[in-house]
Amino acid sequence: MYKNSDLRIIKTQMALKEGLFKLLKKKPFMKLSINEICEASFVHRTTFYRHYTDKYDLLNRLFEEITNDYFSK
Repeated sequence: MYKNSDLRIIKTQMALKEGLFKLLKKKPFMKLSINEICEASFVHRTTFYRHYTDKYDLLNRLFEEITNDYFSK
């Protein structure tokens, strides 16, 4: 699941994925901004870019995580 074992990195990535998932329930992905994702995740914008190149990268990683169990079987 997470290649890095640093707890801070894991927590940050989890917060961003959870923030995005929460926002997707309220708003279409195309209308979401990085700032909205960061605010929902309580993560600074600069920190976002340390982990992901853009919101599409974050979405891809979220889908990978969600579907990982399904495709591994």
